[in-house]
Amino acid sequence: MTELQRKGAVLVVGGGIAGIQSALDLADSGYKVYLVEKSPAIGGTMAQLDKTFPTNDCSMCILSPKLVECGRHLNIEVITNAELKELKGEPGRFTAIVDKRPRYIDIDKCTGCGECALVCPVELPSAFDEGLAQRKAIFRPFAQAYPFAFCIDKADCLECMQCVAVCEAEAIDHLMAQEDLELEVGSVILCPGFDEFDADIVSNYGHGTFPNVLTSI
Repeated sequence: MTELQRKGAVLVVGGGIAGIQSALDLADSGYKVYLVEKSPAIGGTMAQLDKTFPTNDCSMCILSPKLVECGRHLNIEVITNAELKELKGEPGRFTAIVDKRPRYIDIDKCTGCGECALVCPVELPSAFDEGLAQRKAIFRPFAQAYPFAFCIDKADCLECMQCVAVCEAEAIDHLMAQEDLELEVGSVILCPGFDEFDADIVSNYGHGTFPNVLTSI
């Protein structure tokens, strides 16, 4: 550590349950926290689960209060649709360059009413539901998602502008641009998640052979 002043902020990369709990613990201890998540909402894989091992508790019953607390905490800045692009510096004083992709919705204006999704003509397999359900090109990943705002999948958007016409809050901006954020932090915590187990390799369970054999996700 050089003579330079340490930065009293922490960057948490990954907005799953590990990243959320890390952010809450740090924020409660008085640190400023930047919570960076690559998807449009925090929650990660735990939000997709029904029950949790080993207690069989409802997954969302555990996660939802943490989402709310994370969103309300004055020491936590949630940055979604973003990825860490570059990290330079030294322990105690890092400069993080974060690539923040546009969601084409103004989070501060969006009320989460869902009128935009009702008129969207595009239907796609929902990644959150592992393709078992459909979503629109303008969507909220799941009902309890934070931020509560919708986002637009530009790759499949027809730009018919029907969503703009029905949005009374005027929250939709199809011209929203990508941003590069420069964050000064003292420490970085990586919570990148995990790879899902490939159940197909355990042949005696019949996953991938019988349609009614599913994983917990």
